[in-house]
This record gives sequence, C-alpha cells and structure tokens, in this order.
Amino acid sequence: MDLTFAFAVLLGRSDFPAGSYDAYYGGDTLDEFLLPARWLTPAALASSAPVALPAVDACYLDDDHQALAWEFDLANSLFAVEWADDVLPAAFLSDVRAADADMLVCGTDLGVLLARHGLDLTARSAKQLNYRISALLCLATDGTLHDAMRMATFTHRLPALASFGSGGLRRVEEDWEAALAAVEPPELRDHLRLHCLEPFWSRGAGACYLGTDNWPTGTSALDGRRKLLAGWEFGESQSGVAVVA
Repeated sequence: MDLTFAFAVLLGRSDFPAGSYDAYYGGDTLDEFLLPARWLTPAALASSAPVALPAVDACYLDDDHQALAWEFDLANSLFAVEWADDVLPAAFLSDVRAADADMLVCGTDLGVLLARHGLDLTARSAKQLNYRISALLCLATDGTLHDAMRMATFTHRLPALASFGSGGLRRVEEDWEAALAAVEPPELRDHLRLHCLEPFWSRGAGACYLGTDNWPTGTSALDGRRKLLAGWEFGESQSGVAVVA
C-alpha cells in the first residue's frame, strides 16, 4: 500500500526532502501517570533500540488504536525537569541545567544524571515527581519524513488500519474530507479520515489534525528547537503527536 500520495495530501507538499525528521508524543495524561516507571532506568535510557511501553499504553491508545501500538526511542526522547526544587537534589538540578539551559534533556543525558545522583524513577517514591519530570517520547523511526509520518498516522503496521466505523457518530473536518477523497484504497482513506475529525468528535475516537497551525498538547517544548510539519491531538486535547524537522 503506497502512502506517498496520502502523506503529500496531509503535508501539502509533493516532495519528501532528505534530512533528519522525528515524531514525538507527549501529553497531560502521560505526565500525570508517568512515574514510577519500571522502564525509566539508566540502561534503558541509553538505548535507541525500539521499545514498547505497555505501562503507558492507556495514556494515548483508544479502542481504535489498540492493535496499532507505537514503539519508542528512549535515548532520543526528551525529558523536562521543572518545578522540582523542593523534591530533587540541588546537585542534580544543577547538572540538568548545565546540560540544557531550559532543563530539557535527552534520554541518554537523563540516564547518566540519574545514575550519577542515585535517583530511581522505578521506585514507588518517584510518584512525587509526576509533573516535575515530564516526558516527550520520541517514536522509533528511521529518521526520514516518510517514516515519521507513518508513525504519527498509525500507518506503520500495514495492512492493519483503524476502522472509521458507521452510524454518523464521527465527522471529518470539511476541508480534509475533500482533500482525502482522492486517497486510495478506501481502507486507507477512512483510516486517515479518522485522524482528521472535527474537534468535538475526536474527543472519544481518532484524532484532530492540526497541520502546522498549533503545537499539539504536550509537544510545545519543541517550539523554537524544531520545525513543526504536522501535528495531531487526541481526546480532549489531552495528548498529541508532532512530526518535526
């Protein structure tokens, strides 16, 4: 199933220039229930090998996406440390600030600092750090724009696709309904329509496509660092995924 034309429609461009591209997922629900996390160890954060994170599935997958789960690159994921002066050691915070002035560090750096300061994000006590350490998870891709779009649109497990359903309970944004009309086959078109719903209808299913208009919930830390090429929000603006250059 060729995705090139469909992605060109969504991106509003027919070319897929060479370069480095990523897709990131973040959100309020993820931050609220992130810790403790048995997968947030220094060893795990040092690896860019794709890894499934069943402990956070409920934070972004609705019934339409249960069979389309993502895998993540933890080494290149980003972690924001904020409002933490009262719960994290000053020396740790100083090292985070030295790594990045905005205290937004990659997984590799976070893992090194956790080990250096003896902090354990898998322990029950780490629960107090929710919203103090926030995650912006990097989806595992090959670095191309095409692959970042595959992940962000949940078309990475073809031929498996989400069903649009019936009964008139989901309404597609009018402009995207028209734009996607030429996408074939119908199963792919309906899958992408599910990810271009009107905001009201995307609260319980699919997603709302933001294009480049706004940074999706949970991804605004990338503003000023990366260029937004496509973004989607899930639920009641509780989480989002951004494709960036």
